Amino acid sequence: MTEAASEADPDAMAELPPSAKLVHLVLQENSRMTQSEVTEETQLAGRTVRDALGRLESAGLVTEEICLRDARKRLYTADSGPSRTAAGE
Repeated sequence: MTEAASEADPDAMAELPPSAKLVHLVLQENSRMTQSEVTEETQLAGRTVRDALGRLESAGLVTEEICLRDARKRLYTADSGPSRTAAGE
């Protein structure tokens, strides 16, 4: 497993389905990606990727931002884990 994944909150990662873990790994390996790029890379269904990205974002493991080239798209980046302020520290 990569260094960034080992820094992620183990409880947050443990509760995620395998598809979300795969999406997180792909984002760690490829930096910023659109949902369609993640779908193509993982070979998962679009709906599965959309759900995985939502779960990862809720867990604080992924950041979403607007794509400057096409505002209809979002770029996703893997974070190392929830920030300390978000975790209540």
